[in-house]
Amino acid sequence: MKVRKIVVYSEDRKAVCELASGAAGMADEVTAVVLGSKEDAREAAEYCSQVVLVPKQEGTMAEAYVPAVEKIIREENPVLVLMASTRRGKCAAGRLAVRLDAGVATEVNRVEPVSDHEAVLKKMVYGGAAVASLKSAGKLSIALAGVGSYEAEKLPEPGTVREAEVSFEESGMVCTKVQPKAEERVNLNAAKRIVGAGRGVGAQEKLGLLEDFAKKIGAEMACSRPIAEGEKWMPKNRYLGVSGVVVKPDVYVACGISGQVQHMVGVNEARVIIAVNKDKNAPIFKHCDFGIVGELNKVVPALTELL
Repeated sequence: MKVRKIVVYSEDRKAVCELASGAAGMADEVTAVVLGSKEDAREAAEYCSQVVLVPKQEGTMAEAYVPAVEKIIREENPVLVLMASTRRGKCAAGRLAVRLDAGVATEVNRVEPVSDHEAVLKKMVYGGAAVASLKSAGKLSIALAGVGSYEAEKLPEPGTVREAEVSFEESGMVCTKVQPKAEERVNLNAAKRIVGAGRGVGAQEKLGLLEDFAKKIGAEMACSRPIAEGEKWMPKNRYLGVSGVVVKPDVYVACGISGQVQHMVGVNEARVIIAVNKDKNAPIFKHCDFGIVGELNKVVPALTELL
């Protein structure tokens, strides 16, 4: 079952490509609205049949182009608008919802078409303990999905590109400079192997054991929420969970992580989950494919040596 049409929109080029690929499996037609340059539009055309380019002027905020995006959505008349759940995306979604009289759902992790003109939106609630099924009370739904929810897969032939007539409203703000945050950059969504550190590590110095292990298997380091927000041993962009990063690696090794539902929501799409924990009754052992009961400072160095 597929819906008739989905429009994909994001100010982030990478997100547009991912969302367009995801939408292709749910709709007969997919139109991607790209805010950026002709180069951005050509890249997005490799992932869907039609791209509408909204040329972006330097210094203008993404929200200023909402009228142009609204016009395109009205012309395309989709069943669903799929957007990236970024800060700019949420701002734009709110404005579009008011203009289009549409319902908005944030942090959507699955879209299920129920007919050619209706889809049910699924999202985690109560800290990941339950799944809510949502339908818009109106004719149009706007779904905001997390970055990395879908994998970008190119089409055999690129789609068409057309340029929209742009009108934008002054937002009262202009972008004068873009400066990257003074923190390490990591893309956990693209990682094929991830080693996760939990409170069971015991001390920040012991993270070195996990880092050596991660290097040995070519993995990225990640952590549970207490390590990032409580102990502050690792940056927040490495936190996996319902309100953190959601990943789909080939292998996830959870070290000293109890396995509470809030964390497992972020990793349960992993192909293989391996757990190391000294508590044989830890919930993680109900979710993993392979489990080792033992002290981290003994098990992890032994694994590193064996590999």
